[in-house]
Amino acid sequence: MKHIASNELPATLQQIFAEIQRTKTPLTVTHDGEPLVIIYPAKPQSERTVFGAMKGSGEILGDLISPVIPDNTWEALQ
Repeated sequence: MKHIASNELPATLQQIFAEIQRTKTPLTVTHDGEPLVIIYPAKPQSERTVFGAMKGSGEILGDLISPVIPDNTWEALQ
């Protein structure tokens, strides 16, 4: 992981962003020798949207309408 001092950051920000994107490695920004923040490259966004993302992944295994247990097992129905 590469390190850079916070006072060097403004002058080279565009170059640093380009390098992070190109190398896909994070950068630690330090202040007085102590880590201040870590800049990570962005992950590519998925082409799939949230709506419909699970489409086609489910399977119906049985009857969805009938009760799971017989009616005569419920005391309230007797």
